[in-house]
Amino acid sequence: MVLNLLIFRLEKNSDSFVKMCQVIFMATITTSDELRLYNRTRILSCLRRNGKQSRTLLGESTGLSAATVTQITADLIDDGVIEQVTPVPDLTSGTIVNTRRGRPQVMLQLNPEAAITAVLTLLLNEIETTLYDYSGVCIYRLRKSLVTSSMSLSRLNKHLYSALDAALESVDGLSSPLKHIACVCQGTVTRDNSGMLWSPITKLRDVELRSILQGRYGVSVTVSNDCNTIAHALYYERQAWSVADEKPIAKGLTEASENNFAVILSSYGIGLGYFHHGDILTGSYSSGTEFGHMLFRAGGALCRCGRRGCIEAYTADYAIWRRAKGQSMDASPVDSIPRDELACLIEIAKRRPGPEREAFEIAGAAFGQGLANLFAIFDPFPALLVGISSDAFELMKPALIRNLQHYGMADSGDYVSVYDRTSERKLIRVGASLQSLSYLDKEIFGFGESTESTTPVAS
Repeated sequence: MVLNLLIFRLEKNSDSFVKMCQVIFMATITTSDELRLYNRTRILSCLRRNGKQSRTLLGESTGLSAATVTQITADLIDDGVIEQVTPVPDLTSGTIVNTRRGRPQVMLQLNPEAAITAVLTLLLNEIETTLYDYSGVCIYRLRKSLVTSSMSLSRLNKHLYSALDAALESVDGLSSPLKHIACVCQGTVTRDNSGMLWSPITKLRDVELRSILQGRYGVSVTVSNDCNTIAHALYYERQAWSVADEKPIAKGLTEASENNFAVILSSYGIGLGYFHHGDILTGSYSSGTEFGHMLFRAGGALCRCGRRGCIEAYTADYAIWRRAKGQSMDASPVDSIPRDELACLIEIAKRRPGPEREAFEIAGAAFGQGLANLFAIFDPFPALLVGISSDAFELMKPALIRNLQHYGMADSGDYVSVYDRTSERKLIRVGASLQSLSYLDKEIFGFGESTESTTPVAS
């Protein structure tokens, strides 16, 4: 009856019938277009993850039909996003190496000159600029010192502009256009990745970094927390390892929890990046997860953020140095501790009891209490310690385990381990660059743009 009524009404109003047909037709076209764009992204993501691939291997990896792979790769080649690679003869035999029978397969790869992406890393008293080509190769990197604590907004803008201008001028001979900027900073950023809400390294608040950079360079910009980019670096690496069927990187990591892990940065500050169910955990309006500024001891040691008793006030490099040197917990945090000086404190603490060892023991207790609180909310998850202080993990571990046991988590110590690299700056760069290049894959070239198009600016 309802169907008959609908037909009657459409017959009485032919315009409505035409409009309905148009809607159905356009929905079909939109779905078809969206599927094509989605498949473009799948092809690009596969090439980024696995490197050079033949069309046959791309089909096997993505599950797409041979006809679909042929059509999409042809479009991407025409758009200048990917390129064909001529098989190279073996230098010893003079023959072309081919792992399959028949004619040598033509390989496809991301076109390095399709785009440039920039990573601006703003940390305590320094700004680092790194440029990557579209294939992910670093083509420029420079670190510059500055004083962040007293920096005005206009001064910050000038530093950002001069750093990126100098980088782009250095690669002026390349034909690749700048397509995206990834800005990384210490502290809390907005949930939509548009700006820095708060940072312990500066008095500036609510800085709209996206607007600042977009206004000058006219490209899309994302703003990320430094520890979240480290977590992304390890997440991408773990995904590659899982493809290679290699062992997990954290003790206690199981297949059931492979998408749930945290990275704790222990260096100039304390940060936490937490992948929860395969996605980075954020707050309702900010990046959240300010692990370093959780309370450890009410009214305790002075933190760089200006408050007292934070976990960071007992675990960051300045906090360990302050206690090891016998200074008051009320002493203002020093701007920076040379890595070799902190390494010397670690060696002394390993050799004999004393204030140096006590400093690392209380740091372990602070880490343990913070993790116990998180484990109580989310259940225990693998936690990886990175940064210079991770070299002292064995000194911190007993107190860390004691606090976990105090909270009824006797077996949770197995979830905490040290990542085998201590260069947090490298991990920040890698994570930010992979996020940025993935953005190009999905939102720019995956969205149908060619290398000749004007880059759309994200809202």
